[in-house]
Amino acid sequence: MNNQNSIPYNIVRPDDLMAELDIKKSTYYGDLEYLDIKASKDESRKSYLTFEQAEKVRALRSHVNQTGKREGFECTALAVSNNNDLATNSEANNTEENNIYVEKEEPTAKIGSDILREAEELAARGMAMNDLIKIQLASQMSFEDLSPDLQEKVNIAREVANPKWTPAELADKILAQHRSQKAQAQG
Repeated sequence: MNNQNSIPYNIVRPDDLMAELDIKKSTYYGDLEYLDIKASKDESRKSYLTFEQAEKVRALRSHVNQTGKREGFECTALAVSNNNDLATNSEANNTEENNIYVEKEEPTAKIGSDILREAEELAARGMAMNDLIKIQLASQMSFEDLSPDLQEKVNIAREVANPKWTPAELADKILAQHRSQKAQAQG
């Protein structure tokens, strides 16, 4: 029986991939065109990519992040299945470096040491983003944008910084009162 709401197994939705790669639709569709990838549609007419297609887009984005351009990117599949034997898609992919999905070994053995640093940088960017947005918002706000309680705090700070009475005026007033009281007591 065919389930209308079934989601194809092992798929990647365009919105999820764009969010993961932090790219806009124009970049996403430009990448698909460059890679000559046609997105498929499920039974509810929603677009999706296969895992392999998404991996090609990820690899292209990695290349663009390193070189600044799409040109020079070589699109090769990681592995294809032939009679239950895994083999690389091209002989050029058969190097020790590119066989991470073919060899039986520890999955982390071929991961570059830079991956942790890149993850830290990504985390730091995410942590700093809210503060950077707050700074930009604050720099664009005026007194009228503040809530009443904050406007009151600003008014108090202004009064403290710019008092209505200067210390000299207060001293004159206090001294005048003192002299007046002294004169009354003597007279």
